[in-house]
Amino acid sequence: MVYPKSGSRTDLKGDFALDDGEVGAARYRAFISYCHRDDKVARWLHGAIEAYRVPKALVGHQGEFGPVPRRLGPVFRDEEELAGAAELGPKLEEALRASAALIVICSTQAAKSLWVDREIRLFKTIHPDRPVLAVIANGVPDSDRECFPPSLKFALSPDGDLVEDAGAEPLAPDLQKHDRDSVKLKLIAGLLGVGYNDLARRDLRRARRNMALLGTLATSVIAALAVLAVTAISYAKVAVHQRHLAEKAQAAAERNAEEAERRAWLAQTAAEEIRRQADLLSKAPKQTDCAPPH
Repeated sequence: MVYPKSGSRTDLKGDFALDDGEVGAARYRAFISYCHRDDKVARWLHGAIEAYRVPKALVGHQGEFGPVPRRLGPVFRDEEELAGAAELGPKLEEALRASAALIVICSTQAAKSLWVDREIRLFKTIHPDRPVLAVIANGVPDSDRECFPPSLKFALSPDGDLVEDAGAEPLAPDLQKHDRDSVKLKLIAGLLGVGYNDLARRDLRRARRNMALLGTLATSVIAALAVLAVTAISYAKVAVHQRHLAEKAQAAAERNAEEAERRAWLAQTAAEEIRRQADLLSKAPKQTDCAPPH
């Protein structure tokens, strides 16, 4: 990554040392300068940088700007539209002064934005030795679809004037050509002051370790689910067997009930027959032992 600057680069340790507290004298890790038509890109970049966790193998190592921190934040992103303002205003000027780096979202709209150009010029004037990074959202540098604001393309004099014979055009990752992850890592490498290849390699290792851990976890979960499935099948078989036994017991109980009902009917029928016979006997004429008269 090449950083545009208006003067020669000096040793940045001390004032711009990246530790886990404040960034030297800076309150913000970076200031995002953008045209509000590029708001979606700005929002994504803001969240991606602040959410990024630096690989443990790099944390504490000496980067170009001091010890490498665990996290990058806070990042300043202005959400107010400046179209009707005459000046940047104290809020933005203070944020620019308190930022350790500047990130410019370049586009055909940003190249024409007076406010983006003023932010770049002010930052490069007050911080000539702090990094100015860029990312291309749309457009092509040095073409009829120019995406670089003038103050990004050229160095500045000590008075803040453009020095057009002193180019300072950055090597900006292009979102039109590269995926967001690689663009994000290139910008983060610039903020940390480490090589992109080293950061990308370590980030890939971490991703692979995480995938391996997820794979192990997934295997454990699958094994546990398999055990639960086998147990569930065993319980299901037991439940089916018990249901069959219950059904058999119910069928036997129903048969016994039917048999008991049949026997009760037979007993009742027999009793009724006995009563009927008894009634018949009681109504039959009685016979005597006396002989009939002659």
